[in-house]
Amino acid sequence: MNLSQYLIYLPYRTAWSFIHLFRKSKILQFYCGGQVDYVVMESIIKYFPDAEIVAKNKKVKKELNSFGIKCKLYPTFPDVLVMPRHTARKYPEPRMKKIGLRHGAYHFKDFVSAARYHAFDVYLVTSQKEVELALEKGITNTIGVGFPKIDPAFNNTISEEIYNQIKRRINLDDEKPVIIFTATWNKSGMSAIDIWINNLKELTKDYNVMVTVHHWTEDSYKQIIKQTEGVFFIEDKDILPYLVLADVMIADMSSIIAEFCALDKPIITFRVPDKKRTSQEIKDMLDNMSIRVDTFDQLQIALKESVKNPDQLSAQRKKYNKIMFDDLDGKAGERAANIIKKYL
Repeated sequence: MNLSQYLIYLPYRTAWSFIHLFRKSKILQFYCGGQVDYVVMESIIKYFPDAEIVAKNKKVKKELNSFGIKCKLYPTFPDVLVMPRHTARKYPEPRMKKIGLRHGAYHFKDFVSAARYHAFDVYLVTSQKEVELALEKGITNTIGVGFPKIDPAFNNTISEEIYNQIKRRINLDDEKPVIIFTATWNKSGMSAIDIWINNLKELTKDYNVMVTVHHWTEDSYKQIIKQTEGVFFIEDKDILPYLVLADVMIADMSSIIAEFCALDKPIITFRVPDKKRTSQEIKDMLDNMSIRVDTFDQLQIALKESVKNPDQLSAQRKKYNKIMFDDLDGKAGERAANIIKKYL
């Protein structure tokens, strides 16, 4: 345990035990370390109308409230807890049932330690293949359900009006293909943002250009994107509708690639340096199901190729979709909910 765990361990357990002397029914809570966490769990939460949402701090609570989401502020003392982060240490009561789930699709970075998975009673991953890979790492409590975050793309719950609103917002030109850039955190050592950020303007003549970046990305990068004429910077936490509208993705090393792959659309990825948690499996996957580039000039050629022949790597994308998601049927949230119900 780290220092914070030692400091809260006894006070938290004492409070939890006292509160449960008077509690008559079980309380289920969904913990949000950020607004994105709510987006990740929304397709599960809808099955539990009486569940409570918990915000990590006042900032997150304010963000959630601004979208009409009522929530409590941590610390809380539920009977059953669901969270898309490895922060079970915040709830150090062994009698509490804890369910973890993936924050991003599949494992685009190598697994963290088995101990952090085993802090949960069960950890929901995105496929049976991931369950098998977890077992090789000594992780024995995973169940494959799919990725609830992308359910709306497959069960027709994103309304046509939402798409129309986005088209108006980005001033979509129907005569041009739509491309979406994404980048992982600029200080991760695995981001390609420096290769393309100052060249976006060159693409606006031929493409509708959208950009989304990791939420930790330095503000100076965001400002450059926002100030580039003809480029739309996505600030919405739920980017799934934007992915559905896009024709081609340009990326580096991020789980959002898996979300776009699920839609079976062309992907172009920059080769980036290996880091401590780089996964050889993911590198091989990107080599097979995306067009790999190193420079902006190569990107421009790859874009033309992707637009001209969008089905070029479709067979490979479908192969990896089976590996990452099992079934893309829009029912991952339902499967996750059925597992959670067993603990209530």
